[in-house]
Amino acid sequence: MSIDALKLSLLTYLKHFGLYDYLAFFWLIFTFLILIILASLIAKRSSVASLLLIILALIMLIVSPFFIKMKLGETLRYTTTEVSMVKKLTFSDSLIVEGTIYNHSNKDFTLCLIHTFIFKQTDVQGLKALINTLKPITNQSIFVKQNLSKEGTLEFQSVFDDFTYSGDVNASLKAECY
Repeated sequence: MSIDALKLSLLTYLKHFGLYDYLAFFWLIFTFLILIILASLIAKRSSVASLLLIILALIMLIVSPFFIKMKLGETLRYTTTEVSMVKKLTFSDSLIVEGTIYNHSNKDFTLCLIHTFIFKQTDVQGLKALINTLKPITNQSIFVKQNLSKEGTLEFQSVFDDFTYSGDVNASLKAECY
């Protein structure tokens, strides 16, 4: 995922914070402060243990927001995606990707941020296939502002203009719905 797509994803997530998001981040800050206070209390007895506790608190503060976003997304905003068509147009340098988002959560969504990634198509398995998925040819993030009801589906289309790659391609999708 590119830096712009990551920034867009993070800003969209922050804009659509819900009750459970606030509770999870409050718990994170509370736990961080308790660990820092505990580290300062044991500093006189063992400076090594205090330092290790501070390092643990800092690592937790850096890593936990990503884990919180991932877990809350899996439980509260669970969606799956499916690519239904990838077609390179013959008379223009455009690629069209059609897909479907399936809502598996217990709430309705009004906005979805969809990330589309285009990869080289290879018949090779293993390391080369993994490298192709880690480095897409191109990617695109789009907002779809349509209602997506519980257990509903939403079809969408993503168009890549000026797509000059001549080989066969595959696409993958990732959706974040709010």
